[in-house]
Amino acid sequence: MENSQPMIPLDEALRILDETLRDIKLPGETLPVREALGRVLIADQTSRVDLPPFDKSAMDGYAVIADDERDEYRLLDTIVAGEMGTGQLSPGTTIKVMTGAPVPQGTARIIIIEDTESDGDVVKVRRHSGSTNICLQGEDLRVGDTILSAGTSLTALDIGNLIACGLTDVEVMRQPRIAIISTGNELVENPALLEPGKIMNVNGPLLVALATQTGFAIVSQQTVPDDRGSTVGAIETALRDADLVVISGGVSVGDRDFVIEAISEVGLKLHFSRVAVKPGKPMTYASGDGKLLFGLPGNPVSVYLTFHLFVLRAMVLLSEAAFQTRELRMPLAFAFQRRKAVRKEYLPCRLGDGGVIETVEYHGSAHLAALTAADGFFAVPIGVTELSAGDEVDYMPLVRWRQ
Repeated sequence: MENSQPMIPLDEALRILDETLRDIKLPGETLPVREALGRVLIADQTSRVDLPPFDKSAMDGYAVIADDERDEYRLLDTIVAGEMGTGQLSPGTTIKVMTGAPVPQGTARIIIIEDTESDGDVVKVRRHSGSTNICLQGEDLRVGDTILSAGTSLTALDIGNLIACGLTDVEVMRQPRIAIISTGNELVENPALLEPGKIMNVNGPLLVALATQTGFAIVSQQTVPDDRGSTVGAIETALRDADLVVISGGVSVGDRDFVIEAISEVGLKLHFSRVAVKPGKPMTYASGDGKLLFGLPGNPVSVYLTFHLFVLRAMVLLSEAAFQTRELRMPLAFAFQRRKAVRKEYLPCRLGDGGVIETVEYHGSAHLAALTAADGFFAVPIGVTELSAGDEVDYMPLVRWRQ
């Protein structure tokens, strides 16, 4: 089947994706904070308590009042964390206060234990310092201060901060629901079934893992043969429950590639099916009735790259999260040449000493193992055939997710 779609630049493809998602948003739901890891906040979150909630001791030591510096004090009481003392400080007296415990009323400073020695109820001071060693109520956060902004994808650190600030429940975006389809007569799930012409189904499990660790809810996963009816049926089934359908393979122009035909048959609008990016030229995108379909190329490095460039971007836009992949300007440690420059090319690389980009062994878009030695991709723009050592290029780090 001939593909009559024009090949468009990557920036144009991303602009189309953004435009089609402008008015599509996921619904919200309320979850216990402890169960909200990875979810995206719908609204700003503000503290319900002061932090610290009371004046507390920063060190184990002895509380004394202001303007009462002397060589020894009479010990009245000891206060440990979680308790309130009953003693009243006066000139010449002290109360022992453990780290994190509330300081007695009237405390001006804490003399740390290391600067003292005790003999019964007498505390002798070897050295006075200028530090108060007191954490004041609200010096970190006050009631009503913003802790996290809407759009934050919650990390373990965020969970801890929300709990510390007195929040037990939080309103977040529902997880985007994704269906994953692998196509190809050549795919097998069991190494025992490998024979000439057959390969392991890598893309399906790769996409499931990528989707899981980036916050999708997987509603289905299928493997279908290169057959028009099977492809149409798989897409129709996937669209019933999923917000996004992601297909690997079947998007090129071979005699057995049926995804583009199936898109029309199920009633979706095809936005593009050829993007000027390498690897990933047959990247396909369609939408309709609030549903999205991404057709990714068949080779696994292409799947990995286009998932991050397109599918992850869609998830972020749907959930109104801050986009999590980024490109940095970094210098090359080597000279680079290529013959053709009609596509933006992404190549696996690693970061060397001094913050320069170094090569990794890479045999092409089927060489998934190359990514295990890589820290990211560097990009060569359209129209560029040569780069010199020291030239700066866009560098996209591999995203290391929370799991």
